[in-house]
Amino acid sequence: MKKTQVHVMVISLFIHLAASRVENVVVDAPAYIGKWAFMKTTVQISNRLGGGLTLVLHCKSKNNDLGIQTIAPDSSWSFYFRPNIFGTTLFFCRFMWAQQAHSFDIYDDYRDGVRKGNPCIDCTWNIDQNRPCRFNEKTNLFDLCYDWNK
Repeated sequence: MKKTQVHVMVISLFIHLAASRVENVVVDAPAYIGKWAFMKTTVQISNRLGGGLTLVLHCKSKNNDLGIQTIAPDSSWSFYFRPNIFGTTLFFCRFMWAQQAHSFDIYDDYRDGVRKGNPCIDCTWNIDQNRPCRFNEKTNLFDLCYDWNK
C-alpha cells in the first residue's frame, strides 16, 4: 500500500513541477498558460516553388507516417497533432521537385513549441526553392526562414 502512495505522490509532484515550469517560461503568451497540454498544433505547408512546379513531400514523426503528399503550385496541405508533454515532438519531411530533394524538420518542439521564444500553434510554412520559411505572428511575414537539413 505504501509503495502505491509513493508512486502517486511522485507522479503528482512531476505534473505539478511540469505545469509550473510552463507557466514560468511562457510569460509572453498568456493564452497558452494552463492550456498547452490540450492544444492541437496545425502544420500547413504551401507550395511556393514557382514555375508551375509540383511539390511532393513525405512527412513522418517517430510514431506517425503521414504518407506521400502531392501539392500543386500555389496550393497547401496540412496536418495536426498534439505535442507530447515532454517537449520532444518532431515531424520531419522530405521535399522533392524537378531534380531536387531536401529534408527539413517541419515541426521541432525545441524550436516551435509553446514553451519557446517564437512558438506556433498554427505553423504555416511556405516552401520555395531556396528554403522553408514559417509565418511569424509577431511581424505578419514569412520571415522565420531556415536552411534545409544537412
